[in-house]
Amino acid sequence: MSQLCNNIIRDYERGTLICEDTGEIIDEDSIDQSPEWRAFTHDEWRRRAHAGFISQAVHDVGLTTDIDTKEINSTIYSYRKTAQMLKLRYLNKKIRVNRHERKIVEALTNLNHICALLEIPEQVKETAAIILKKIFYSIQPKRDDIKTLAVVSLVIASRKHRLPLRAKQLLQEFNIDEDKYWKLLSEVYMKTEVNGFKSYSDPRIFVPSIISNLKLSQKVHMLASKIIEMLKSHGLTEGKDPAGIAAATVYISSIVLDEKKTQKEVAKAANVTEVTIRNRYRDIMDKIVITVYV
Repeated sequence: MSQLCNNIIRDYERGTLICEDTGEIIDEDSIDQSPEWRAFTHDEWRRRAHAGFISQAVHDVGLTTDIDTKEINSTIYSYRKTAQMLKLRYLNKKIRVNRHERKIVEALTNLNHICALLEIPEQVKETAAIILKKIFYSIQPKRDDIKTLAVVSLVIASRKHRLPLRAKQLLQEFNIDEDKYWKLLSEVYMKTEVNGFKSYSDPRIFVPSIISNLKLSQKVHMLASKIIEMLKSHGLTEGKDPAGIAAATVYISSIVLDEKKTQKEVAKAANVTEVTIRNRYRDIMDKIVITVYV
């Protein structure tokens, strides 16, 4: 080249470097060192970029060795060699989990099972797995408490990611003792460093699901969100069940906008009791004034 080229174009199909200004071929037959696959999302890249899928939901983060039997079946080995390879595979699986890790493996299995049934997003499950490992490093739980701790970690993670997941709903669905849950939750907060994951649920995250279940309009959604914002600005949501507050505001908004729903219908859609809606309804109507212009 007579002069230094500043605008260079790479032709990946032909493996050439071309100067955009002069059209001169700078280099040819270059080797493309990029991966032979493409990824359009972070999860897709993570699956393809590594030989194994790295996940906190596995006790060894997925960094393990697996002896495959496909090669054994497709290649003519002697009987003795085949038996030896199968025995190595069995021993490799057996030593993957030592006796000190059996509880955490069982807890992570419960967590993965719960997340699969509830269709929890992957990032929430990963956060819950990190919290669960922190819990096991700080306290030595009994085997009877393993499933409850999996639910505790999932509830904390859902609050961190603003996922509308209620502890009461999980306790009923997976048959977990409520007293044991609250006892373990307080012990986790006292003994485990989970302050970085600690967050409080905003009642507004429960509104969309209630609106969808009741098939109400977007106007009801907007008014309910405005009422919750007003309540939060005056500190009236502290110490109250966020789902109950969301249900009460949706109930009030449906009445104001003439899309009336009964307390029984709203309670069923929000998975709360009618008593909760009545109590939150009285609290809201005593504290704020709603003016309707006709």
